Parts: sequence; C-alpha cells; structure tokens
Amino acid sequence: MSATRILLLAAVAVPWLAACATGANVEYLEAQDARRIHSDASVGDLTLCLKSRLGEAANIVAYPEPGKVDVRIGSATRADTAYFYLVNLRQAQQGTDVEIRGSGEWRPTMSPSRVAGWVQDCKPGMAH
Repeated sequence: MSATRILLLAAVAVPWLAACATGANVEYLEAQDARRIHSDASVGDLTLCLKSRLGEAANIVAYPEPGKVDVRIGSATRADTAYFYLVNLRQAQQGTDVEIRGSGEWRPTMSPSRVAGWVQDCKPGMAH
C-alpha cells in the first residue's frame, strides 16, 4: 500500500472514529471552561425548547431551587451516563444565564456553536 493511500485512509478514518467517541461524565464536564451566553427566554422556555429540539438526547435535571435546570446532552442509544454537552440554565434578573460546557469530542451534527445557536434560537413564551 502506498504512503499516499495510507494517509488518505487515515484522513478518512480519524473523523469517523472520533464520531464514535464515548462522551464524558458530568463531573468532567463541570470542570471544563464554559461558554456563557444570556437568553431573554425563561428557564422553562429554554428547557422546553431544548427538549423539543434534542428529544431523547436531552436528559433534563431540575434542581429543588427555582430557576435552576441542567440539560445534559448525550447519545440516545447509550445505556451509560456519558454526555457530550452540559447546558446549565440559571434564572437571571430577566431571562436566563446559560453556561455551555463540552466534552471536547468531535460530533458531526452537534458542534459547540450549533448547541449555542439552539439556545439563542429559543424564544420567550414557549413554556406558557
């Protein structure tokens, strides 16, 4: 096999193998740097919007404190607790403060900017 063919196979195989990566546990995600954004939508609006968009890939964790929800994003086909993103929703004076943390694994249909875009696309009033 020629060196060019080996390099070509490697260039194709690496992204495919990365797409099959395993995710991370919540503790690992919480230790990652967060991308912070603000949304005019309420915590309830964002929760419903993200759950609607992500379906089974979203694991919603509501805390006893009002206005505190985590959305853990993982693979709907996995039986263990590995996630690709952690989205912390915290009630703000107006709207919601959002922190997005990622596992750093390449996801072909779920980039960090796409997850942030989903949050930014959620509009106020969905939970009413």
